[in-house]
Amino acid sequence: MTIPSASTTPLFAGPEGLWTADPEELAARLLVAVFTGQGAVPLPQKDVSEVYSTLAALGGYSLPDVRSGNTQPLGLTVQLAQEAILIWERATVATRLSAGAGPVSHTITMLRFGPGILTSTDPVAALKARLH
Repeated sequence: MTIPSASTTPLFAGPEGLWTADPEELAARLLVAVFTGQGAVPLPQKDVSEVYSTLAALGGYSLPDVRSGNTQPLGLTVQLAQEAILIWERATVATRLSAGAGPVSHTITMLRFGPGILTSTDPVAALKARLH
């Protein structure tokens, strides 16, 4: 699975498409989009802001470079990304990690069951199987 670009059709039709998508399907597709190519890395991590940008790309839109305030579609994107991350945590495939004493770094770390989702022929079914 690849992240949509300007020349490809997005998986979901804009912010509304993301909002109305099945949460588990969205979480599985986002996990694959975020961590593709990271399965063999010793500690696969992505900055949480990359998760937001990747989710927006799945919806076929982009977020502003300067992200402040509670504006749309940023607010909706953050909500849905956090929901997906909670699903990942419940399935024990990825988790949040915050580190630092001064400026805090917020990352998402893939856990040991994450690569199985990434390499599955049906990541949506694989994630749902871990959840149910």
